[in-house]
Amino acid sequence: MSKLTLLLLLLLLSFLCLCYAQSGRQTQQCQQQNQCQIRRIQALRPQRRIESEGGITEMWLENNVQFRCVGVAVIQQTIRQGLHSVIVPGCPETYQISQQQFSQSTEGTQQRGGRFEDEHQKVRRVREGDIVANPTGMVHWFHNDGSTDLILVSVIDTASNMNQLDHQLRKFYLGGDHGMQQKQHEEQEQTYFHGQKPEQLQRFEANNIFGGIDEEILQEVLGVSKDMVERIKSRGQCVATNEANKNGLEETLCTTRLRENIDKPSRADIYNPQAGRLRTVNRLSLPVLRLMGMSAERGVLYKDAMFAPHWNLNAHAIIYVTRGSARVQIVGNQQQSPVFDGRVQQGQVLVVPQNFVVVKQAGPTGFEWVSFKTHDTAMIHSLAGKTSPFRGLPVDMLASMYQISRQEAENLKYNRGQEVMIFAPSWRSQRGIAAA
Repeated sequence: MSKLTLLLLLLLLSFLCLCYAQSGRQTQQCQQQNQCQIRRIQALRPQRRIESEGGITEMWLENNVQFRCVGVAVIQQTIRQGLHSVIVPGCPETYQISQQQFSQSTEGTQQRGGRFEDEHQKVRRVREGDIVANPTGMVHWFHNDGSTDLILVSVIDTASNMNQLDHQLRKFYLGGDHGMQQKQHEEQEQTYFHGQKPEQLQRFEANNIFGGIDEEILQEVLGVSKDMVERIKSRGQCVATNEANKNGLEETLCTTRLRENIDKPSRADIYNPQAGRLRTVNRLSLPVLRLMGMSAERGVLYKDAMFAPHWNLNAHAIIYVTRGSARVQIVGNQQQSPVFDGRVQQGQVLVVPQNFVVVKQAGPTGFEWVSFKTHDTAMIHSLAGKTSPFRGLPVDMLASMYQISRQEAENLKYNRGQEVMIFAPSWRSQRGIAAA
């Protein structure tokens, strides 16, 4: 009987990678399951860089094994000295800007009594710590009207069933393009995953979606001059503006909320005054994420604090380090040694596949990160602390499982007291770090 119970427990604790078509993820993942036997994971920095007049765009190689297997692409944009808008098809332009009309008329504006009125859809103000959802296929833009650089980190779900052609990232720019999509199709499989890193970021010229359309046709359909068409075709992805206008009217239609600040300490889901905090944004707090099939997690660890070993039950996680450093270990399902064991630093991206166990310990300056997850209600399960599986098992069963004394089993079960997920450094770990 005890052997049968032990067998059932081992089955419950094993990590079974089930291949199913979850909402927002293509069934192609099931077909690719055998191709994604990940044996090693690396923390990566961007390999491509595009400079425009208004900022910089950096990309991680999409055909890297790690990103391909979890079905995402990662982009970082720096917009030089924030506003955000999404153009939703079918929604009216319910914002207006009225300005004094200059002597030279402006094409495409309504002129009334010496003034012209510009109509547009809602513009949303963003700030540091915001999670912004951009649904597939909708035009969106950002404008930095502040005095410091605005850094945007984007994770795109290329395995979504909205990406019906394949798992390739395809972005269509009205103003500028990253100029690398065709090159990326033509390139052979990259070897950066196997330890080779480029000495310098690759740079490419930019172009936009108008670049392939005949100039005379554009002049006709847009009603503009040839010079204007040439300027439209030549603008980079990030452009500089002279000044920003502000909304004039309250929005009354198409008011889907697309933004949620994830960085407010007062709204943390888990908080340990000696260790740090954790906040999650999912479809419950930002309903539009249900359409996108994604969620996000913001974590802050103080010096030497730990994020308990845990795994994502129903999602892959893409970790972007925003500040500090940490030692991270990731363990797969078929190996005794970790698939990743090393330090990650600000600006690096680390992929954690579904059901892989990950543990983090902050460095001397602390550790902060954002995790983008491929499920709108991503769930995690901890191996230690109040929410660990040990709390649900009898002490005698723990003693039998690990061949330890009953007292040792009690310590294993209750040592972390009421701590959940985020642990303050113990005296023993602090002594070990000091000795190292």
